[in-house]
Amino acid sequence: MGRVVWKENKVLSIETRKGTFVLAQMIKSPYIVFFNSFREDNDFKEIDLENVPILFPHAVTKQFLKKSNIVTLNIKPITNYQPPKLWIHEDPGSRTVNVWEGTKNEREFISFGENGAVLVEKDILKEGKYDHPSGVYDKSIKELTSKNIDISTISNYEITSVEVYPSLNERLFLCSLKGQNIDPAKNILFNIDMPLEFEKYIDIVSGKVPLDKLGY
Repeated sequence: MGRVVWKENKVLSIETRKGTFVLAQMIKSPYIVFFNSFREDNDFKEIDLENVPILFPHAVTKQFLKKSNIVTLNIKPITNYQPPKLWIHEDPGSRTVNVWEGTKNEREFISFGENGAVLVEKDILKEGKYDHPSGVYDKSIKELTSKNIDISTISNYEITSVEVYPSLNERLFLCSLKGQNIDPAKNILFNIDMPLEFEKYIDIVSGKVPLDKLGY
């Protein structure tokens, strides 16, 4: 893929799975806002982003920008975006995750979130407030575990992870299928039942299936 130069407010078309593209906009590095707008090509002409629902904002790696099929679009960006203030910060400790246990689709792999997560305040537009290695944030709000979470509530918050190719691309494809924000990482983190339609995402994050065999 060609080199993508970061520029705040640059509007992009990003391929999720092959043949499905999502509309996105760079905000403050390394954060991108993804819109609930998908097409089978890069032809996002005559779209007013002010009237397009936002799926979620997320930090991305340089690897995501390098590996993804991305095209810069000549579309007027949104300029008054106010990012969320509350985020989910997963515990850095590792644990073994087993999904679809006892079935032919069973998968076992290592993931983060040994002790659940913490709901934190985080200003992604403020200099120096990007993820600190020690996990220090403006304010810790609430401990989150699979025993005390409200699924409808955590759907309003993003995880503070920095996303890579192609797990983020696959997540966005799942969003295109549902027409709403979908995040399999929360199912993993909080031990929420995993729909079988997330199987390819699980194969990606488990690292047990070569990406070329998954279509990436």
